[in-house]
Amino acid sequence: MATVVFQNVEHEHIRKTFLNVLNQYDSLDGYKLILKQRKVKGTTMQAQPVINLTKLFGGPDRYKIKLARYVRDSESIKVSELPEAVLKGWFAHELGHVVDYAPHSTLGMIRYGIKYLVSDRFRKMVEHRADEIAIEAGFHKEILATKRFVFDHDLIDDGYKNQMRKYYMSIEEVEMCASDKSPLQPVAHEV
Repeated sequence: MATVVFQNVEHEHIRKTFLNVLNQYDSLDGYKLILKQRKVKGTTMQAQPVINLTKLFGGPDRYKIKLARYVRDSESIKVSELPEAVLKGWFAHELGHVVDYAPHSTLGMIRYGIKYLVSDRFRKMVEHRADEIAIEAGFHKEILATKRFVFDHDLIDDGYKNQMRKYYMSIEEVEMCASDKSPLQPVAHEV
């Protein structure tokens, strides 16, 4: 299993749920994952490699997942109070990113990050791929629960919902992907 370090994560519900989801990702064995709860700009969770420039051509072996205290743009929806299925779906998506990052070198991850920031098309491919990996790991119902939570919750800002619609799989696409009728071509991206 991966080594996990919790930073500022006070709620046992969050810790247990994260470890439970991580258990389904055997490909992350040997990596170090840091789950850090703090204010996150523009999102609720964010997975990133920890870049070590001394290993430019080797791959990162540490990843940080930033976790906000509140769902983006909300001062009342605490992440620690999310239903378990919703929290699992969110973690499954973020760990899907880590699985997607793992084959890349540090230099490749720097290029990957730049493409993510400047290309809407690449960003959409990356976000769809993270959902696909989560579904392949067995989190179909949880990914659906997370999406329904975001789209149906009255206290979640429309800006966040619009960002989800623009870059992430829709509920229908998740259902099709899980039933092996995926409307998407497998995402292979060069960095």
